[in-house]
Amino acid sequence: MTSTKIHLMAIGKTACLLMAGMLSTSSLMAQKTAERLKNDSIAAKYKNENAVYTNYVQKLVIKQDEEDGRLVANTYVTMDKLIISDLAPVTCNKDYFVYDDFNALSNYSGISQVPDKKGGYKREENCAFGEGGQLTGMFFDDLREVQAYYTGLTKNATTETKYTLENTDLSLIEDMYFSEEIPVLKYVFEVTVPKYVNISFVLKNTEAIHLKQDKEEKDGKIIYTFTASNVRAAKHYSRVPSAKYYIPHILPYITSYRLTGAKKDSVLLRDADALNKHHFAYVKDMNIKLDTPLVRVVKEITKNDNTDREKAAHIYNWIQKNIHYVAFEKGMQGFVPRPADTVYKRMYGDCKDMASMSMAMCRQAGLKAYFATIGTTDIPYSIDEIPTQSCFNHMICAVKLGEEWVFLDGTDNTQPFAANRYDIQGKEAFIYMDAGHYKIVKIPVVPADKNTVTDSTFIHLADNNLQGNLVQHTTGYPAWDIARIMMYNKEKDRDDRIREELMRGSEKYHMAKYNVSAKEKNDKDASITADFTVEDYAHKVGKEYIVNMNLDRAYANQRMNDSERKVGFYYPYKEKTKEVVVLDIPEGYKVTHLPGAAHGGLEGVWSYKISYAADKKKIVLTKEYEQQALSLSPGQFVNNNRIIDELNHEYKESVVLTIEKKNSKKARPHESVWSANNSRSNKK
Repeated sequence: MTSTKIHLMAIGKTACLLMAGMLSTSSLMAQKTAERLKNDSIAAKYKNENAVYTNYVQKLVIKQDEEDGRLVANTYVTMDKLIISDLAPVTCNKDYFVYDDFNALSNYSGISQVPDKKGGYKREENCAFGEGGQLTGMFFDDLREVQAYYTGLTKNATTETKYTLENTDLSLIEDMYFSEEIPVLKYVFEVTVPKYVNISFVLKNTEAIHLKQDKEEKDGKIIYTFTASNVRAAKHYSRVPSAKYYIPHILPYITSYRLTGAKKDSVLLRDADALNKHHFAYVKDMNIKLDTPLVRVVKEITKNDNTDREKAAHIYNWIQKNIHYVAFEKGMQGFVPRPADTVYKRMYGDCKDMASMSMAMCRQAGLKAYFATIGTTDIPYSIDEIPTQSCFNHMICAVKLGEEWVFLDGTDNTQPFAANRYDIQGKEAFIYMDAGHYKIVKIPVVPADKNTVTDSTFIHLADNNLQGNLVQHTTGYPAWDIARIMMYNKEKDRDDRIREELMRGSEKYHMAKYNVSAKEKNDKDASITADFTVEDYAHKVGKEYIVNMNLDRAYANQRMNDSERKVGFYYPYKEKTKEVVVLDIPEGYKVTHLPGAAHGGLEGVWSYKISYAADKKKIVLTKEYEQQALSLSPGQFVNNNRIIDELNHEYKESVVLTIEKKNSKKARPHESVWSANNSRSNKK
């Protein structure tokens, strides 16, 4: 072989190597460019957004542990995000996730890809993790938040955050929520279980996201997949007990399973019977015997009682007065009450601890008392729908007095005996009697005529200002709300809250002084008196005074202006209100215009009545309202808005006072009118 051939062969070989390298580089660039093009396409689709999750995947894997043979559950979450706007590297550079003692955080990671100048991406490990604090408003206060914080991001960058949760209790596996503060291109919730595990899913509010469901059997396992695409950013609504009423979510729960070699199924949470058996195990050995000091307390406070009702009332009142509410739940402390003797020694506890004391003391007094769990209005589920702990976030004591169930809840010391917190009205109390017996009792909804506000306002004119005083008497929940303001707020905050409750006329309302009188016994009614001024409220035009006597305008702002709102509007309780406004006619004036009467309302939800009356000395405006339902459904919004508009039209009506010709020289209000009116109202 000649040297020329050898040289040509060498050149050919080198050329092949160079070509191969060029092809490899070209292929790699093409791959990266395709990824960039894909993200550019997504960014164009969401051009009005700052960022989007391109994938949000939550995988729940339930399997049998190889070492001890028990079932274990792990949740694996991946969040892929695309930064779209120039602002997003600062505003959308964080991801958040939570964990608790039942779903422990085992590992987590975060990486990003930042666009390079060649049309591809440069991988960066620029994520720091910060441990967040306790999340308030949750049932378990061991819930913790973690923040993944990315630095050095640019427009078109991507992030990938991953974390794993290890479940420690199969009755409390992770739910799936389809809701983030930015849009999500694709959600995937995948659940993998062995064939011998029976699992159920409760789907809530998923209609709007067009959830796709699949089920596949493979290698002795069943894989359930729930997919949603193009889910909008979370929207939050006011006057809803909790976001669970409108956020799309799935609640999985294991009903039963049969491990390898077992002869029968292990039932976990299949129905109410299983729920009772499962949770009664937490309390079955509680308060079997009480220490002597607590026994003495029970004997002392019930020594003069002749009926079981008297005994229960005195025990309830004693706990209200002496045991302070402090929530410090962690892990199983979120379910298991502390013994009554322990609570007595500490003189504080959470809802379960107060239920424990109530039950133990009632039983010591010879009463039939039991633990009961219940969900407040924050929980939108029924026991039939999902027989799990998801239905509950509160514990009380159930006492059987004859044929009546009375519930003792020491967490609210403003309420009288046998009253229930307004946030458990209509909810199901699950009463644990023994391992095989339970009772589900629905808490009654308090009728409107038990929750009343009677407001009498006496006013007179002082140039363009209104001066007056008021007397407001409340019963039921409105009264206990006032008591709560006085009990749980410091002086300035208390004054601000009372001013807010009593404000009328306009923002120029000034409350000179007030007095609150709350009864400590019986129904615990409350009354407020106050003196006030509203500056520049009346209009004096020539010989006329024009005065709008609608100082307070109930329902005026309850118009549903959100056409996309698909969730109801909720009221805390039913209520009846009577408002009377008395305007003294200044000397030398007469009434020349008095608005007519009006009435209306939304049948079965709320109603109003307005009427005016006058004589030579005063004008009386009487308004009556009745809140007849606890919620307004989306289907009622249109009619509700129409009625609100009619009511607001009535609120614009004013009375007109005109100078009488024969008294034209004396036509001005007198200060003595205020003094006389003030004395008269105080005598009342």
